[in-house]
Amino acid sequence: MSSLHRPTWRKAGIFEAVMASTKGLNKDTDLLLGIAERWCPDTNTFLFPWGEATITLEDVMVLLGFSVLGSPYFTPLDSSGEEILRTLEEEWVKIRKGSSAHLVTKLQWMGRFMGTRGELEHAAFLGLWLSYFVLPTRYCHVDQAVLSIAIHLSRGTRIALAPPVLAHLYADLSLLKEHIIGFKTVMLNDKVELSALFKLVQVWTWERFRELRPNNTNPLRQGEPRLALWDEAKPRKTKRHVRMRRKRNVREILANSKMESFEWRPYTKAVRNWNFPKFYPEKAMSVPIGPDLDEEFISFARCIKDVPCPVNQSNLFKEAAWDEYNKPIDGLRLFVPSRSALSYFTSVYCEWWRKGKRAVELAESLGDDDTSKPVPSGSKKSLKRVSKEDE
Repeated sequence: MSSLHRPTWRKAGIFEAVMASTKGLNKDTDLLLGIAERWCPDTNTFLFPWGEATITLEDVMVLLGFSVLGSPYFTPLDSSGEEILRTLEEEWVKIRKGSSAHLVTKLQWMGRFMGTRGELEHAAFLGLWLSYFVLPTRYCHVDQAVLSIAIHLSRGTRIALAPPVLAHLYADLSLLKEHIIGFKTVMLNDKVELSALFKLVQVWTWERFRELRPNNTNPLRQGEPRLALWDEAKPRKTKRHVRMRRKRNVREILANSKMESFEWRPYTKAVRNWNFPKFYPEKAMSVPIGPDLDEEFISFARCIKDVPCPVNQSNLFKEAAWDEYNKPIDGLRLFVPSRSALSYFTSVYCEWWRKGKRAVELAESLGDDDTSKPVPSGSKKSLKRVSKEDE
């Protein structure tokens, strides 16, 4: 499929993403649970002793290859696209009715469309890819909801996949965090069903915490996506009692981490055969944003346009949320720092963080039993522990 459709995938902005999805990652459950314990649903950030950090659109773009530019995932099809969609949906319904599990599995879908050639096979393949590697659901199956997106991509239409992928991950991290808290407090025995791309959480953590990385990273070959560094990388094999010790070590490493040891900009570090994107230049630059600006710079601008700024949380309809995300940025100037530039906190953020820390410390001194759970500094949850006078 790659040899047939590579030019179309490049036009649609999914070539890197498809290539990245061919890389296998060995799940490190201890690491995922350890980092998830530090997730704050109120701020969509991980809370560390020195501050907060989170997975961003930049990480989704660089590590998984999904585009931050393009049309929204709910963009309607034209008449010819609707015709192809009807064909795919009719076959989807037939397969589902004939399945004992009432699901359309990968093998069933491939058996129906593989080798049929043409646009129908291409769209069917991308529907399978989207269902398993981009926007998976609770059960491994071909999802009817992604078929219209697949048709757009098969025609070279760029769809901004990074925002829904990140939103899905944020939601599942919050679900997992709530389950962890509930398990600790009421000893829940039920399972939590997660379907987001948690491999991004794992690789994000490896990229930033050296002490948590596996020992056997891979050399990057020319043209491979950055995710290939971690292809089949494995945590150390240990005996059961040592594995239990390792679980505690993940928590200890995160609890004792220092801001100085956190890799704020891991993608700016030199890696053999890693081609730096243009937004990681050797020298800082300032460029005007306009229709003629290189696409890589526009992608970077889209990633950072709302950071840092106050964000009012609201549950917008998808159309309104897209309009907010896709606000015009033409006419602005984009400052692109040197890849050797050091990261730092602003004085406003530091003051906000210190205020939240004082609130938590005061709550602890008052004997609040709930302070063992990480809370966002300055959030309603942390500040409600103190009196209005203290606030």
